[in-house]
Amino acid sequence: MNNVTLAANSVTMSSREIAKLTGKNHADLCRDIRVMLSALYSGEEKDYIRNADLLYFTNQCVGCVQYDITNPNAWEYHLDRRHTEILITGYDVKRRAAVIDRLVLLESNTRKSVKSQSGLPEYRRARTLKMSVDAVSNLFNLMPHLSNESKQCAAANIINPIVGFEAVPLPVLEEKYYTAGEVGKMLDLSANKIGRIANEHNLKTEQYGKFFLDKSAHSNKQVEAFRYNENGIKALRHLIHGVEVA
Repeated sequence: MNNVTLAANSVTMSSREIAKLTGKNHADLCRDIRVMLSALYSGEEKDYIRNADLLYFTNQCVGCVQYDITNPNAWEYHLDRRHTEILITGYDVKRRAAVIDRLVLLESNTRKSVKSQSGLPEYRRARTLKMSVDAVSNLFNLMPHLSNESKQCAAANIINPIVGFEAVPLPVLEEKYYTAGEVGKMLDLSANKIGRIANEHNLKTEQYGKFFLDKSAHSNKQVEAFRYNENGIKALRHLIHGVEVA
């Protein structure tokens, strides 16, 4: 996969290219990105590690993709111009200039690009899209509990960078969902304890939240993880204080 991709007709830059331009270690730059995202969108730095729902929560401005499917550690971030400029604000002048010059060049090349008249690129793009959709469908068959929003978000994260346009639109986030760790901080309990209480009282339903695709805390695998809405938090708070949920 190319270091630079187009999403929704906007130029984006990958963390690998930014690291190369600034002379920074890619792992260190990814940490800078996570710190930036936690400051902009709340949560902890670890919440943004290989998060397949990142496009969803950042309104398709930042994505996290696996650029080499044979390597479980080969992940990179894709940032739009705004997030790229925010990221490099604290860097020295030469590093900022290198990134800005690259952005200007990419935007210039995009404006100069001419739509193909042969039809072959469109055919290849359609074929790639179909193969990607089939692969995503097979993946979701293995994760039956994922919410429709999470499936659509994951599909957008996988398919859109491959085809180079917004083939799968992102769903509208109508309410906020919280990880077990975030709920645990609110209620002074561990994430594991929150999960056990939710399992014991059958709270992992659409009434109290939804399943999202997330990185396992114990491996590099993507797993189904339940996130709680406001109803879920209220139900847990009542249970912890000895009040039964209606």
